Amino acid sequence: MAQGNIVDAGDVLIVGAGLAGLFTALKLAPRPVTVLAGAPIGDGASSAWAQGGIAAAIEAGDTAESHAADTIAAGAGTVDEEAALSIAREAAIRIEDLLRLGVPFDRDIEGKLAVGREAAHSHRRIVHVKGDQAGKAIMQALVAAVRATPSIRVMEGLSAYELAIENGRAAGVFARPAHAATAPQPLLIKARAVVLASGGVGQLFAV
Repeated sequence: MAQGNIVDAGDVLIVGAGLAGLFTALKLAPRPVTVLAGAPIGDGASSAWAQGGIAAAIEAGDTAESHAADTIAAGAGTVDEEAALSIAREAAIRIEDLLRLGVPFDRDIEGKLAVGREAAHSHRRIVHVKGDQAGKAIMQALVAAVRATPSIRVMEGLSAYELAIENGRAAGVFARPAHAATAPQPLLIKARAVVLASGGVGQLFAV
């Protein structure tokens, strides 16, 4: 735990508390994890603003291979084909995960998931929540699940600004109050593994 300006986050430190960070934390349970969030979870992430649905090959007769092919064709040479197929193959499984977490996807009159056809998709494979509230509903479900999971510790109000490197590998992050330009004293949050789930804000990543 806290020792001066050093905090031991334990097993896994996840930087970012949007959909990716919270979902990762839940997937790792009951493995102890710490989530670093710049704001109270659910408030600071852009995930809640996502208004579109989620595409997954869940309609009878549809396949992940067809989903990937549509994605590759629409990308017109910019798509990593292996990545597209990998993501398409997991999409339906992830929808099931979200259903178990309580995400109230729209359903048809028979009680089945309502799927729509949009953009370059050749099948109906888009699921929504109340039309355009998928991001908000997913984040609400994830936040509730994280709050109820004993193995997940959340540190709010802190922003990571540099990886801590020991013996050539990531050993944690240096952090400061989220709205501070500089930290009066560096805070080192140590962990055995670090997951970056902080999105593309601030051009942090080259690619």
